[in-house]
Amino acid sequence: MPPLNEPILIDTQEILLHSFGASDMKRFETLSLDILQLLSQQQTTAFLPHKRLKHIHHAETLLQTGLLNQYSGVSQLYFITQKSTKKTIGMIELISPNGARNYYKLKQYPYFIEFCLSTEHTGQGIMSSLLPKLIKQLNAKGIHQLGAVVHPKNLSAIKVLKKSGIDKMANFDHQSNLYHN
Repeated sequence: MPPLNEPILIDTQEILLHSFGASDMKRFETLSLDILQLLSQQQTTAFLPHKRLKHIHHAETLLQTGLLNQYSGVSQLYFITQKSTKKTIGMIELISPNGARNYYKLKQYPYFIEFCLSTEHTGQGIMSSLLPKLIKQLNAKGIHQLGAVVHPKNLSAIKVLKKSGIDKMANFDHQSNLYHN
């Protein structure tokens, strides 16, 4: 299994997508505030209610756990940063097959992707632009099987996944569908 702690960087004119790493600890307080603001938005977490945060210590715990998960091979966080403001406006989490076994009962375990973007940045094509570039870099690192579990009413996420080459494979449970490339 390819290591999740190999850094990935995607640099566009206005947006930076980068792996969460030890260097982010220098901006831990600011990053925690950005993550709290992002994951406390009702619209942003409408289909990821388990990600909704209410307090700063929840954001801090999420970041600390994210760093531990990275080094243990469970998952990798990627932050979407607006360059002009240096503000984190979104996140992508890549969950390893071993990490997915903790949440799902499947015959095969691909890497799973979860993503979100702040309400004020949706509809601008940011995720539709970044996710295919991330997938290309993941493929170059040997990660070829990707999946996502998506609520059927989350039309924005479905559109982004399809543009990224990830299509619906099956109904997953009573409230989600399984997507796979």
